[in-house]
Amino acid sequence: MDERETAGRSVWKGRLIEMPSAFTGMGLFRAWTETVYSNGALAFPAQDATGFGFAAFNMIAAVVLVALALSSRRIAPLYGKRAVPWVTGACMIASACLNFSTIYFPGLAPFFGAPAAVLGAVGIALIILLWSELFGCLNPFRVALYFSGGLVVGALVLWLFKGLAIPWLWVCTCLVPVVSLVCLRRAYDLLPDDERPRRSWGTFSFPWKPIAVMALCSLAYGMCERVFGSELGIHSGLGCVAAAGAVYLVVCLRRDRLHLSFAYRAACPLLLASLLPLWMLGPIGGELASFCALAAYTFVLIVIMVVLSNLTYQYGFNAVWLFGIERAVRLVSVQAGLAATEALTDSSFGYLALCVVVAVAVVVATALFLSEKQLTTPWGTVLKTLSGQSFGDRSRIGAKCDELSKQFGLTSREAEILTLLAQGKQQGQIAHDLYIAPSTVKTHIKHLYQKLGVHSRKGLCDLVGVEAGRAGCEK
Repeated sequence: MDERETAGRSVWKGRLIEMPSAFTGMGLFRAWTETVYSNGALAFPAQDATGFGFAAFNMIAAVVLVALALSSRRIAPLYGKRAVPWVTGACMIASACLNFSTIYFPGLAPFFGAPAAVLGAVGIALIILLWSELFGCLNPFRVALYFSGGLVVGALVLWLFKGLAIPWLWVCTCLVPVVSLVCLRRAYDLLPDDERPRRSWGTFSFPWKPIAVMALCSLAYGMCERVFGSELGIHSGLGCVAAAGAVYLVVCLRRDRLHLSFAYRAACPLLLASLLPLWMLGPIGGELASFCALAAYTFVLIVIMVVLSNLTYQYGFNAVWLFGIERAVRLVSVQAGLAATEALTDSSFGYLALCVVVAVAVVVATALFLSEKQLTTPWGTVLKTLSGQSFGDRSRIGAKCDELSKQFGLTSREAEILTLLAQGKQQGQIAHDLYIAPSTVKTHIKHLYQKLGVHSRKGLCDLVGVEAGRAGCEK
């Protein structure tokens, strides 16, 4: 091995970021969903005999998510409630057992379909919100890194599941929620106490823009029905792995700035490409169409996850409320897309109508994407005063930092460092959180001071309006 090759490997090793194993648990519960309710290679009598299959499971889960979102002020944060993980794991394990048992005892299928779907929907809704609360405690850089990495890990686990005999698949499926919840607990252990979910939130107008983007893209994705009949399912397809892996690599290699513009710019042409008559190329054409649709949808998922997590992280949104609504809208939109495809394909102009609907949805979603210059802005949401409090804490700091960023033309990285400084982070902590060198942080802070016209941390905090003595502003 020559010196050039050795140096090249060292550079790659130095640039790639190792993902904490605890955060892989986010991708694991997706393995449960695909194995039990969107498995293209295995049929469960409990679902076939009762009609409580993929569509019913999604709709019940959407109802549960909306119910949790509406009651979020009373039940959130879910973090710290000991009963919630136990209920979550028990529901998911019971649902898996009810479904798998009907393979060996088909006579029980008519009795197990409905309770299996309800228990599974409750469990999956809770575990989604538990992990969403955690991601709402992380800065956008870490969200993009850990979420995309989790998607890849979940897909790899599903690939392993494809080769298991049914008894082993049953056991592993029941272990998935347990491992995921253990990972969640360990991931929280990695966070400082003051960064964990809190009970006080600000009030905001409805964040319609990211929700609308997700709804439109989910509708278009649902109309690409080829994905749902593939042996590699919606969470394990090659398009999902390729898109998530691409985001992970870009975040690692471009640490100086959160570069995800390529992701949402690529989503539009990929979704449209999936509608081309690729079946003319034979079996490879169908796989290519599936790849394009899954890659596009995965890009959108990652970007929207970063946007929504930042609304919680920077502005103090209630994560249970925000993610409960978003995920419910996503599930309903996917099912609406599937239903629309069945209706349109029955007409004489079915395929043309399908292409038109998908094209319109994708173009409108892309226009909404491009209307925001940065991922870390409020995305059209109007921040209001905290009920019963002064306009303070995360909401006030986040709003003020966003206002200053626009006023002084800060870059996305400078805006993020401004927020971290206002929240009390020291230079070493910022370097650790953003995976950049301390010298790079110093350079960004120097540029930040120059643009804002201040000369010290105290001057910066005074500009933001942080109370005296807080956030290290006395220094």
